[in-house]
Order: sequence, then C-alpha cells, then structure tokens
Amino acid sequence: MERRDDVAAWCETLPLLRRLAAARGRSEEVTQLVRRLRTDTDVVAQLDELGRQFGIPAVGSRSVVGVPGVTPGVPVDGLFVCPAGRCDRDWVRAPGVVTPQCHLFEEPLARSAPERRTR
Repeated sequence: MERRDDVAAWCETLPLLRRLAAARGRSEEVTQLVRRLRTDTDVVAQLDELGRQFGIPAVGSRSVVGVPGVTPGVPVDGLFVCPAGRCDRDWVRAPGVVTPQCHLFEEPLARSAPERRTR
C-alpha cells in the first residue's frame, strides 16, 4: 500500500531525526532507513518507532480543513512538489523565500506544472 502522505510527513521531519540520531550515535541507522524509504513505504513503521525512541511526537499527514462547497484550486505559479514524485508533499512559494529541500532525495522541491483547464 502506498503511504505517500506518511512519506511526505517524514520528508519534512528528517532534519530533526538526523540531528537526534547524530547526538545518539545512530546516524547510520537513519541513513539506511532513509535510503529504503526512497522506494519502500514499509519502512514508515520503523521510522515511527525510531521517532518515538528519540522523543519525536507522532509524525503524520497534515489535516487541512477546506471551505464547504469550494473545491481546492491549484496556484498558477509557485507550487513546488516532491522532485521524484514519491510523496504528496507540496509547498507554495512566497516571494523572496528560498525553495525548501526534499530531505528524502536531498535536492530542492520541483516546480509543479499548473493544471490547465479548458472551457
């Protein structure tokens, strides 16, 4: 089963997990789990357990409350997504703000092509 939202949540949490692992001498364990996470979502449970051991609260997808009756739109410009298409992480660029890194693949998030709708 694909758990793209879990992968996205761990992508955003990896810098913290890496710092905590380094402080405990467990960096290599995290490095191996991250390599596996790039292709295998079964490792999410192991990351969850490791996070608990390090004191990281539950990691999971964000919940977003929409406006009833309004479908979510797609920004015309400035939407960035996972560069490998591996997860559902997205980010809307604000003026003057540097594009964040994908911490799973260690490269910047990629610009998403806006959806074009024909009438």
